[in-house]
Amino acid sequence: MIVSLRKYPYPYQAMLAICSDLDETPNKEIYFETARYLNTTEDTLLGKGVGLEVGNTIYFDMPKHNFSYTNTDDDGRSKILQLIQSGHIDCLHSFGDFVTTRAQIEKYWFEIRQGARKIEVWIDHAQATSNLDNDIMQGHGAEIGADAYHADLTIQSGALPFVWKGRVTSCVAQNAKRSYASIFNRKQVKASIKTILLEFIKGWLARFGHRKYAMHKANKVLRRTTLIDGSPVLEFLRCNPSWGGVSMFDTARGIHNVLTESVLNTLVNKQGCSLFYSHLGKVFSEQAPFSEQTKKAFELLARYQGQQKILVTTTRRLLGYLRTTEELDFVVKQEGEETHIYVTTDYHGDDLSGVTWYVEKPDKTRVFINGEQYVNLQINQPDQTNRSSVSIAWVPLNFPNNL
Repeated sequence: MIVSLRKYPYPYQAMLAICSDLDETPNKEIYFETARYLNTTEDTLLGKGVGLEVGNTIYFDMPKHNFSYTNTDDDGRSKILQLIQSGHIDCLHSFGDFVTTRAQIEKYWFEIRQGARKIEVWIDHAQATSNLDNDIMQGHGAEIGADAYHADLTIQSGALPFVWKGRVTSCVAQNAKRSYASIFNRKQVKASIKTILLEFIKGWLARFGHRKYAMHKANKVLRRTTLIDGSPVLEFLRCNPSWGGVSMFDTARGIHNVLTESVLNTLVNKQGCSLFYSHLGKVFSEQAPFSEQTKKAFELLARYQGQQKILVTTTRRLLGYLRTTEELDFVVKQEGEETHIYVTTDYHGDDLSGVTWYVEKPDKTRVFINGEQYVNLQINQPDQTNRSSVSIAWVPLNFPNNL
Protein backbone atom coordinates (compact mmCIF):
# COMPACT_ATOMS: atom_id res chain seq x y z
CA MET A 1 0.00 0.00 0.00
CA ILE A 2 2.11 2.87 -1.31
CA VAL A 3 0.26 6.18 -1.65
CA SER A 4 1.86 9.54 -2.39
CA LEU A 5 0.72 12.96 -3.56
CA ARG A 6 1.45 13.82 -7.20
CA LYS A 7 3.09 17.25 -7.52
CA TYR A 8 0.69 18.59 -10.17
CA PRO A 9 -2.74 17.69 -11.52
CA TYR A 10 -2.66 14.60 -13.75
CA PRO A 11 -1.19 14.32 -16.39
CA TYR A 12 0.80 17.57 -16.30
CA GLN A 13 4.47 17.91 -15.32
CA ALA A 14 4.51 21.64 -14.54
CA MET A 15 2.16 24.61 -13.99
CA LEU A 16 2.24 28.20 -15.18
CA ALA A 17 0.14 31.34 -14.78
CA ILE A 18 0.49 34.47 -16.90
CA CYS A 19 0.21 36.98 -14.05
CA SER A 20 -0.41 40.19 -15.98
CA ASP A 21 -0.81 43.69 -14.53
CA LEU A 22 -3.21 45.79 -16.62
CA ASP A 23 -1.06 48.97 -16.62
CA GLU A 24 -1.51 51.16 -19.71
CA THR A 25 -4.25 49.00 -21.27
CA PRO A 26 -5.57 51.66 -23.69
CA ASN A 27 -9.29 50.79 -23.83
CA LYS A 28 -11.99 48.25 -23.01
CA GLU A 29 -11.91 46.63 -26.45
CA ILE A 30 -8.30 45.54 -26.02
CA TYR A 31 -8.85 44.48 -22.39
CA PHE A 32 -11.78 42.19 -23.20
CA GLU A 33 -10.49 41.00 -26.59
CA THR A 34 -7.21 39.97 -24.93
CA ALA A 35 -9.23 37.88 -22.48
CA ARG A 36 -11.18 36.28 -25.36
CA TYR A 37 -7.98 35.63 -27.33
CA LEU A 38 -6.26 33.92 -24.41
CA ASN A 39 -9.24 31.97 -23.06
CA THR A 40 -11.21 30.87 -26.13
CA THR A 41 -10.53 29.49 -29.61
CA GLU A 42 -12.77 32.11 -31.24
CA ASP A 43 -11.75 34.68 -33.85
CA THR A 44 -10.83 37.89 -32.00
CA LEU A 45 -9.35 41.31 -32.66
CA LEU A 46 -5.97 39.79 -31.75
CA GLY A 47 -6.34 36.69 -33.92
CA LYS A 48 -7.69 33.19 -33.43
CA GLY A 49 -7.83 32.40 -29.73
CA VAL A 50 -5.35 30.00 -28.14
CA GLY A 51 -7.75 28.38 -25.62
CA LEU A 52 -5.65 28.71 -22.48
CA GLU A 53 -6.86 29.73 -19.00
CA VAL A 54 -5.46 33.18 -18.18
CA GLY A 55 -6.67 35.75 -15.68
CA ASN A 56 -6.18 39.49 -15.41
CA THR A 57 -6.02 42.31 -12.88
CA ILE A 58 -8.28 45.30 -12.26
CA TYR A 59 -8.05 48.61 -10.42
CA PHE A 60 -10.10 51.78 -9.98
CA ASP A 61 -9.27 55.50 -10.30
CA MET A 62 -6.47 55.92 -12.84
CA PRO A 63 -5.32 58.48 -15.44
CA LYS A 64 -7.56 58.61 -18.54
CA HIS A 65 -5.26 56.63 -20.83
CA ASN A 66 -5.47 53.59 -18.49
CA PHE A 67 -8.44 51.21 -18.67
CA SER A 68 -9.91 50.79 -15.19
CA TYR A 69 -13.23 50.09 -13.46
CA THR A 70 -13.99 53.79 -13.08
CA ASN A 71 -12.63 54.91 -16.47
CA THR A 72 -14.81 52.57 -18.50
CA ASP A 73 -18.56 52.81 -19.19
CA ASP A 74 -21.49 50.80 -17.79
CA ASP A 75 -21.00 48.10 -20.42
CA GLY A 76 -17.34 47.78 -19.42
CA ARG A 77 -18.17 47.60 -15.72
CA SER A 78 -20.82 44.95 -16.37
CA LYS A 79 -18.28 42.83 -18.27
CA ILE A 80 -15.68 43.29 -15.52
CA LEU A 81 -18.15 41.90 -12.98
CA GLN A 82 -18.92 38.99 -15.36
CA LEU A 83 -15.23 38.11 -15.60
CA ILE A 84 -14.82 38.29 -11.83
CA GLN A 85 -17.66 35.78 -11.52
CA SER A 86 -16.11 33.47 -14.12
CA GLY A 87 -12.69 33.67 -12.41
CA HIS A 88 -10.95 35.42 -15.31
CA ILE A 89 -10.38 38.66 -13.38
CA ASP A 90 -8.72 37.27 -10.30
CA CYS A 91 -6.36 39.93 -8.95
CA LEU A 92 -6.77 43.46 -7.55
CA HIS A 93 -3.86 45.63 -8.77
CA SER A 94 -4.06 48.09 -5.85
CA PHE A 95 -7.06 50.44 -5.75
CA GLY A 96 -5.46 52.70 -8.38
CA ASP A 97 -3.21 55.76 -8.54
CA PHE A 98 -5.88 58.27 -7.46
CA VAL A 99 -7.29 56.30 -4.50
CA THR A 100 -5.73 57.76 -1.39
CA THR A 101 -8.39 57.72 1.36
CA ARG A 102 -10.21 55.13 3.44
CA ALA A 103 -13.58 56.42 2.21
CA GLN A 104 -12.62 55.77 -1.44
CA ILE A 105 -11.26 52.34 -0.58
CA GLU A 106 -14.43 51.26 1.24
CA LYS A 107 -16.60 52.47 -1.66
CA TYR A 108 -14.63 50.47 -4.26
CA TRP A 109 -14.08 47.45 -2.01
CA PHE A 110 -17.79 46.84 -1.64
CA GLU A 111 -18.40 47.66 -5.36
CA ILE A 112 -16.03 44.91 -6.47
CA ARG A 113 -17.45 42.31 -4.10
CA GLN A 114 -21.05 42.21 -5.34
CA GLY A 115 -21.13 38.65 -6.71
CA ALA A 116 -20.66 35.15 -5.32
CA ARG A 117 -17.03 34.80 -6.47
CA LYS A 118 -14.65 37.32 -4.90
CA ILE A 119 -11.20 38.54 -5.90
CA GLU A 120 -8.75 36.98 -3.43
CA VAL A 121 -5.36 38.09 -4.78
CA TRP A 122 -3.71 41.47 -4.21
CA ILE A 123 -0.88 42.79 -6.40
CA ASP A 124 0.85 46.05 -5.47
CA HIS A 125 1.05 48.62 -8.29
CA ALA A 126 3.99 50.99 -8.90
CA GLN A 127 3.95 53.44 -5.96
CA ALA A 128 0.16 53.48 -5.43
CA THR A 129 -0.78 54.85 -2.01
CA SER A 130 -2.95 51.81 -1.24
CA ASN A 131 -0.08 49.34 -1.79
CA LEU A 132 0.34 46.92 1.10
CA ASP A 133 4.13 46.76 1.00
CA ASN A 134 5.84 49.73 2.63
CA ASP A 135 9.34 48.79 1.50
CA ILE A 136 9.84 47.88 -2.17
CA MET A 137 6.42 49.23 -3.24
CA GLN A 138 6.26 52.20 -0.82
CA GLY A 139 2.57 51.86 0.08
CA HIS A 140 0.51 52.86 3.11
CA GLY A 141 -2.27 50.25 2.94
CA ALA A 142 -0.93 48.37 5.96
CA GLU A 143 0.26 51.43 7.90
CA ILE A 144 -2.02 51.89 10.91
CA GLY A 145 -3.19 55.51 11.09
CA ALA A 146 -2.52 56.28 7.43
CA ASP A 147 -5.37 57.71 5.33
CA ALA A 148 -5.14 54.71 2.98
CA TYR A 149 -4.95 52.03 5.70
CA HIS A 150 -7.13 49.08 4.69
CA ALA A 151 -5.40 45.89 5.85
CA ASP A 152 -7.99 45.46 8.62
CA LEU A 153 -10.75 45.48 5.97
CA THR A 154 -9.08 43.48 3.20
CA ILE A 155 -6.49 41.26 4.87
CA GLN A 156 -7.47 40.64 8.49
CA SER A 157 -10.99 39.73 7.34
CA GLY A 158 -9.45 36.86 5.35
CA ALA A 159 -10.81 38.25 2.07
CA LEU A 160 -7.39 38.64 0.42
CA PRO A 161 -5.13 35.77 1.52
CA PHE A 162 -2.60 36.12 -1.35
CA VAL A 163 -0.41 39.23 -1.67
CA TRP A 164 2.38 40.21 -4.08
CA LYS A 165 4.79 42.75 -2.56
CA GLY A 166 7.12 43.41 -5.47
CA ARG A 167 9.44 40.39 -5.57
CA VAL A 168 10.45 38.99 -8.97
CA THR A 169 13.12 36.41 -9.83
CA SER A 170 14.90 35.78 -13.12
CA CYS A 171 14.83 32.03 -12.51
CA VAL A 172 11.98 30.11 -14.08
CA ALA A 173 10.59 27.02 -12.30
CA GLN A 174 9.81 27.75 -8.67
CA ASN A 175 9.16 24.99 -6.12
CA ALA A 176 12.23 23.32 -7.61
CA LYS A 177 16.00 23.69 -7.38
CA ARG A 178 17.10 27.09 -8.69
CA SER A 179 18.27 27.01 -12.30
CA TYR A 180 19.93 29.75 -14.38
CA ALA A 181 19.98 27.66 -17.57
CA SER A 182 17.20 29.38 -19.48
CA ILE A 183 18.51 32.91 -18.70
CA PHE A 184 21.70 32.50 -20.75
CA ASN A 185 21.50 33.81 -24.31
CA ARG A 186 24.30 33.09 -26.80
CA LYS A 187 23.47 36.28 -28.72
CA GLN A 188 23.51 38.39 -25.55
CA VAL A 189 26.41 36.88 -23.64
CA LYS A 190 27.46 39.90 -21.54
CA ALA A 191 23.91 40.94 -20.62
CA SER A 192 22.72 37.43 -19.78
CA ILE A 193 25.83 36.68 -17.69
CA LYS A 194 25.19 39.93 -15.79
CA THR A 195 21.59 38.85 -15.11
CA ILE A 196 22.73 35.39 -13.96
CA LEU A 197 25.37 36.96 -11.71
CA LEU A 198 22.81 39.34 -10.15
CA GLU A 199 20.44 36.44 -9.50
CA PHE A 200 23.29 34.40 -8.01
CA ILE A 201 24.23 37.30 -5.69
CA LYS A 202 20.60 37.71 -4.60
CA GLY A 203 20.54 34.03 -3.64
CA TRP A 204 23.67 34.41 -1.53
CA LEU A 205 22.44 37.63 0.08
CA ALA A 206 19.33 35.70 1.07
CA ARG A 207 21.49 33.02 2.67
CA PHE A 208 23.11 35.74 4.81
CA GLY A 209 19.71 36.96 5.95
CA HIS A 210 18.96 39.76 3.48
CA ARG A 211 15.20 40.33 3.89
CA LYS A 212 14.58 41.79 0.41
CA TYR A 213 15.79 38.64 -1.34
CA ALA A 214 14.62 36.07 1.21
CA MET A 215 12.29 34.39 -1.26
CA HIS A 216 15.09 33.86 -3.78
CA LYS A 217 16.82 31.41 -1.44
CA ALA A 218 13.98 28.94 -1.14
CA ASN A 219 12.79 29.59 -4.72
CA LYS A 220 9.23 28.81 -3.63
CA VAL A 221 6.14 30.59 -4.95
CA LEU A 222 4.52 31.00 -1.53
CA ARG A 223 5.72 31.97 1.90
CA ARG A 224 3.94 33.00 5.08
CA THR A 225 4.82 36.48 6.27
CA THR A 226 3.23 39.55 7.85
CA LEU A 227 2.51 43.10 6.76
CA ILE A 228 3.80 46.08 8.73
CA ASP A 229 0.66 46.08 10.93
CA GLY A 230 1.16 42.40 11.77
CA SER A 231 -1.52 41.07 9.40
CA PRO A 232 -0.61 37.52 8.26
CA VAL A 233 -0.50 36.94 4.49
CA LEU A 234 0.67 34.41 1.93
CA GLU A 235 3.17 36.35 -0.15
CA PHE A 236 3.94 35.08 -3.65
CA LEU A 237 6.96 35.36 -5.94
CA ARG A 238 6.71 36.08 -9.67
CA CYS A 239 9.33 35.38 -12.33
CA ASN A 240 10.51 36.95 -15.56
CA PRO A 241 13.23 34.72 -17.08
CA SER A 242 14.57 37.41 -19.39
CA TRP A 243 18.29 37.50 -20.27
CA GLY A 244 18.12 41.26 -19.73
CA GLY A 245 16.77 41.19 -16.17
CA VAL A 246 13.34 41.18 -14.55
CA SER A 247 12.26 44.51 -16.06
CA MET A 248 12.95 43.59 -19.69
CA PHE A 249 10.37 41.84 -21.91
CA ASP A 250 7.67 42.12 -19.20
CA THR A 251 5.02 43.34 -21.69
CA ALA A 252 2.99 42.09 -24.67
CA ARG A 253 5.71 43.67 -26.81
CA GLY A 254 8.38 41.42 -25.33
CA ILE A 255 6.77 38.28 -23.96
CA HIS A 256 7.88 36.23 -26.98
CA ASN A 257 11.43 36.56 -25.63
CA VAL A 258 10.52 34.70 -22.43
CA LEU A 259 7.79 32.35 -23.63
CA THR A 260 10.37 30.28 -25.51
CA GLU A 261 11.05 26.57 -25.94
CA SER A 262 14.14 26.90 -23.75
CA VAL A 263 12.19 28.45 -20.87
CA LEU A 264 9.22 26.09 -21.17
CA ASN A 265 11.49 23.04 -21.41
CA THR A 266 13.29 24.17 -18.25
CA LEU A 267 9.94 24.53 -16.48
CA VAL A 268 8.98 20.99 -17.52
CA ASN A 269 12.35 19.37 -16.85
CA LYS A 270 12.52 20.94 -13.39
CA GLN A 271 8.88 20.01 -12.72
CA GLY A 272 8.45 23.57 -11.54
CA CYS A 273 5.67 26.11 -11.43
CA SER A 274 5.86 29.82 -12.21
CA LEU A 275 3.81 32.98 -12.25
CA PHE A 276 5.05 35.04 -15.20
CA TYR A 277 5.40 38.75 -14.42
CA SER A 278 3.96 40.66 -17.37
CA HIS A 279 1.86 43.60 -18.61
CA LEU A 280 -0.21 42.39 -21.54
CA GLY A 281 -1.99 45.75 -21.83
CA LYS A 282 1.25 47.33 -23.05
CA VAL A 283 0.50 46.44 -26.66
CA PHE A 284 2.07 47.27 -30.02
CA SER A 285 -0.85 49.43 -31.16
CA GLU A 286 -4.60 49.77 -30.68
CA GLN A 287 -5.14 48.52 -34.24
CA ALA A 288 -2.84 45.47 -33.94
CA PRO A 289 -2.30 44.82 -30.21
CA PHE A 290 -0.22 41.64 -30.60
CA SER A 291 2.52 41.06 -33.16
CA GLU A 292 2.91 37.76 -35.00
CA GLN A 293 5.79 36.92 -32.62
CA THR A 294 3.55 37.52 -29.61
CA LYS A 295 0.85 35.26 -31.02
CA LYS A 296 3.36 32.54 -31.89
CA ALA A 297 4.60 32.61 -28.28
CA PHE A 298 1.10 31.98 -26.93
CA GLU A 299 0.51 29.31 -29.60
CA LEU A 300 3.73 27.63 -28.41
CA LEU A 301 2.46 27.69 -24.83
CA ALA A 302 -0.85 26.22 -25.99
CA ARG A 303 1.05 23.34 -27.63
CA TYR A 304 2.86 22.57 -24.34
CA GLN A 305 -0.52 22.41 -22.65
CA GLY A 306 -1.96 20.30 -25.48
CA GLN A 307 0.96 17.89 -25.10
CA GLN A 308 0.00 17.59 -21.42
CA LYS A 309 3.33 19.05 -20.25
CA ILE A 310 2.29 22.39 -18.70
CA LEU A 311 -1.07 23.20 -17.13
CA VAL A 312 -1.80 26.89 -17.70
CA THR A 313 -4.24 28.49 -15.30
CA THR A 314 -5.07 31.74 -13.56
CA THR A 315 -2.98 33.25 -10.78
CA ARG A 316 -5.67 32.58 -8.16
CA ARG A 317 -6.10 28.94 -9.15
CA LEU A 318 -2.35 28.23 -9.19
CA LEU A 319 -1.89 29.88 -5.79
CA GLY A 320 -4.88 28.00 -4.38
CA TYR A 321 -3.62 24.67 -5.71
CA LEU A 322 -0.16 25.22 -4.20
CA ARG A 323 -1.64 26.26 -0.83
CA THR A 324 -3.88 23.19 -0.75
CA THR A 325 -1.19 20.67 -1.62
CA GLU A 326 1.39 22.23 0.72
CA GLU A 327 -1.03 22.06 3.66
CA LEU A 328 -2.88 18.86 2.75
CA ASP A 329 -3.19 16.35 5.58
CA PHE A 330 -4.21 12.81 4.68
CA VAL A 331 -4.15 9.35 6.24
CA VAL A 332 -4.16 6.06 4.30
CA LYS A 333 -5.87 2.90 5.60
CA GLN A 334 -6.25 -0.53 4.04
CA GLU A 335 -9.85 -1.79 4.28
CA GLY A 336 -9.92 -5.35 2.90
CA GLU A 337 -8.92 -5.05 -0.78
CA GLU A 338 -9.59 -1.31 -0.82
CA THR A 339 -7.27 1.60 -0.10
CA HIS A 340 -8.96 4.48 1.69
CA ILE A 341 -7.46 7.98 1.70
CA TYR A 342 -8.85 10.22 4.45
CA VAL A 343 -8.27 13.92 3.73
CA THR A 344 -8.57 16.69 6.31
CA THR A 345 -8.61 20.17 4.78
CA ASP A 346 -10.00 23.66 5.27
CA TYR A 347 -10.33 24.12 1.52
CA HIS A 348 -13.00 23.06 -0.97
CA GLY A 349 -14.22 23.57 -4.54
CA ASP A 350 -11.61 24.92 -6.96
CA ASP A 351 -8.89 24.69 -4.32
CA LEU A 352 -9.15 20.87 -4.32
CA SER A 353 -9.44 20.64 -8.09
CA GLY A 354 -6.62 18.57 -9.60
CA VAL A 355 -5.29 17.00 -6.39
CA THR A 356 -3.86 13.62 -7.43
CA TRP A 357 -2.54 10.62 -5.52
CA TYR A 358 -0.30 7.88 -6.86
CA VAL A 359 -1.86 4.56 -5.84
CA GLU A 360 -1.26 0.88 -6.66
CA LYS A 361 -4.88 -0.03 -7.52
CA PRO A 362 -6.89 3.00 -8.70
CA ASP A 363 -10.13 1.01 -9.07
CA LYS A 364 -9.80 -0.15 -5.46
CA THR A 365 -9.21 3.35 -4.04
CA ARG A 366 -11.66 5.57 -2.18
CA VAL A 367 -11.10 9.18 -1.10
CA PHE A 368 -12.89 10.75 1.86
CA ILE A 369 -12.79 14.53 2.37
CA ASN A 370 -13.48 15.70 5.90
CA GLY A 371 -15.35 12.44 6.58
CA GLU A 372 -17.43 12.28 3.37
CA GLN A 373 -16.62 10.05 0.39
CA TYR A 374 -15.73 11.93 -2.80
CA VAL A 375 -17.89 10.10 -5.36
CA ASN A 376 -16.55 11.52 -8.64
CA LEU A 377 -13.01 10.23 -8.27
CA GLN A 378 -11.10 10.24 -11.57
CA ILE A 379 -9.10 7.07 -12.34
CA ASN A 380 -5.96 7.82 -14.38
CA GLN A 381 -3.80 5.75 -16.71
CA PRO A 382 -0.07 5.47 -15.82
CA ASP A 383 1.78 8.74 -16.47
CA GLN A 384 5.37 9.31 -17.68
CA THR A 385 6.64 7.73 -14.43
CA ASN A 386 4.60 4.60 -15.24
CA ARG A 387 2.59 5.00 -12.03
CA SER A 388 -1.19 4.91 -11.77
CA SER A 389 -3.17 7.54 -9.92
CA VAL A 390 -6.56 8.89 -8.90
CA SER A 391 -7.62 12.54 -8.98
CA ILE A 392 -10.15 15.07 -7.96
CA ALA A 393 -10.70 16.21 -11.54
CA TRP A 394 -9.29 19.54 -12.70
CA VAL A 395 -12.32 21.49 -13.95
CA PRO A 396 -11.57 24.35 -16.38
CA LEU A 397 -13.17 27.74 -15.84
CA ASN A 398 -16.10 28.65 -18.11
CA PHE A 399 -15.46 31.81 -20.12
CA PRO A 400 -18.64 33.93 -20.54
CA ASN A 401 -20.31 33.31 -23.94
CA ASN A 402 -21.63 36.82 -24.45
CA LEU A 403 -18.51 38.84 -23.70
